[in-house]
Amino acid sequence: MFAKLTTLAAVATLVSFSAFAQTSGDTASETTNAADQAQMMQMDEATGNVFYSDMKARTLRPETEWAKNWAGLTDEQRAKMKSDCSTNGASARSEGDTRVCEWAGNN
Repeated sequence: MFAKLTTLAAVATLVSFSAFAQTSGDTASETTNAADQAQMMQMDEATGNVFYSDMKARTLRPETEWAKNWAGLTDEQRAKMKSDCSTNGASARSEGDTRVCEWAGNN
């Protein structure tokens, strides 16, 4: 499992660097790298730590840890996460955030 996540993280990094290299760079608003195309959801630290072991690198925790960590959030934090997931379409999320939102929507 760790090897799969590591490989996935490496591929995502390579894709974002190659996409960034293809931009014109004229203005910041014209940048179309992978991070802009699949924007990372904004989460407070407590919510992010439920799913990610490293928020900056977006390193997902094993799903087996999610339920225990999710139970440690307040009702308001869980409701906000579900609301954020429903208002941010799947096409505007990273693959990890999409997995997180699908899981949160079912719990």
